[in-house]
Amino acid sequence: MDKVRIGVIGMGRMGITHYSIINTHPGVEMTAIADTSGMMLNMIAKYLPAVKMFTDYKDLLTSGLVDAVIVCTPSVMHYEVCRMACEQGISVFCEKPFTTSPVQAKELADMFEAKGLVNQVGYVYRFDTVFAKVKEMLDKGLIGKVSHTAVQFLSSTISKPQKEKGWRSKRENGGGAAYEMGSHAIDLMEFFFGAPEKISGTMMGQVYSEAVEDIVDVQMSYKGSVGVNIHVNWSDYTYRKPMLKLDIHGTKGKIVADLYGYRLFLREADEAAGLPGGWTSVPMNMIPDPCPFYVRGANFTKQLYEFVDAILQGRRSGGCPFREAVDTQEVIHTIFRNGNVTA
Repeated sequence: MDKVRIGVIGMGRMGITHYSIINTHPGVEMTAIADTSGMMLNMIAKYLPAVKMFTDYKDLLTSGLVDAVIVCTPSVMHYEVCRMACEQGISVFCEKPFTTSPVQAKELADMFEAKGLVNQVGYVYRFDTVFAKVKEMLDKGLIGKVSHTAVQFLSSTISKPQKEKGWRSKRENGGGAAYEMGSHAIDLMEFFFGAPEKISGTMMGQVYSEAVEDIVDVQMSYKGSVGVNIHVNWSDYTYRKPMLKLDIHGTKGKIVADLYGYRLFLREADEAAGLPGGWTSVPMNMIPDPCPFYVRGANFTKQLYEFVDAILQGRRSGGCPFREAVDTQEVIHTIFRNGNVTA
């Protein structure tokens, strides 16, 4: 395959972002878009006349115009869109949360694997410059055996009283801090340590929302007795932009990292790695990170390019495949159960 014909289903903020990025890949031909907004379709007709437009995603999926789709619909629709895409033999990049049901998530993972179709969920922090470097340091064992990790994800996304209006206020649409932000933190731990063996100590709180949680605290344990504490608060007014922070402790040192860089502490110098004892600080802009097209961050480009490259090369995606997204979905629903809320 020399070119991947790609369609986008759902041209909201994320759909527009993904279209602008994936359209720059030399191995991509953008062929179709599905959206229910007349205004959006009129704009597409004006500026993208070569792209076929559909008001119903089902017509796009049965058109024969696409080899792969990027799914950016409301989360409650992800299952039905992905299922039909699989039935049509179409690879899928799906925005997170993958589904709002662990049962549906597992079913889709089984289906796509059985057909050998490339599948990937938009857990973009796996491709973040700093966190990819943290993963590399962990895999090399620079800080020895990891004993504990503290994760914080903070933002001012919800900073005033909310009624049940809009997708963020409805859990079935992927709303709430656990889905919107907690899912990223949980997936990043999956990326580092695999699926958790135990989930406990769940607390969920509300600050401004009426129907969903604004704050989530959860304790988990992973293989090798790795303990993880996750704290998510999307009502922290001291953060203008979302901030994800890590504090990882090991027997030989620790790593402190956020979106702006990392600090590595080693109890003794690591001559093989060329690292001194004590603290080494590396800002994000000092980490080599070539990016052919920059919109919102290099990580967004890298995750979509990986999806396309996997299709072109006939291999499994190196991002977050549906199977690993199932684990994240299971964790989120366990948090809901432990927090005595309806999932």
